[in-house]
Amino acid sequence: MASILQLRDINKIYGEKVKNQVLYDVNLDFEESSFNAIIGESGSGKSTLMNIIGTLDQATSGDILLDGRKIAGFNKNQLAELRNETIGFIFQFHYLLPEFTVLENVLMPYRIKHGKVTKEAMQRANDLIDIVGLTKVKDNKSTDISGG
Repeated sequence: MASILQLRDINKIYGEKVKNQVLYDVNLDFEESSFNAIIGESGSGKSTLMNIIGTLDQATSGDILLDGRKIAGFNKNQLAELRNETIGFIFQFHYLLPEFTVLENVLMPYRIKHGKVTKEAMQRANDLIDIVGLTKVKDNKSTDISGG
């Protein structure tokens, strides 16, 4: 199987005067249709790594390749489009839109790009919700479900 996401020598250093390195030469490959987990102790850099993978933050050095394309030179609008079309997050806390159901939140990126939700997009959203075990609460408002 081909890698759809590759991280090459990713480093992250916070601070200018007092430097705090959080990630050290991280190299990862994610294959299509694979299930991956990033685990570690509190403060080990998991959230930092996820934010870099999701293009919400930038690595201090190293390369991220998505479908073989380096994303380092992407501008703000290109990164926003990439996140909308390619990378998805399920945030645990306050990042869901409270006035919408779980299903509506999952469909939001599709709705923003295409307007009307197709039958295929609805089925894909339901499949994704099923995969993460939220089928029973998919019609609940995001504020009416457990944070976990």
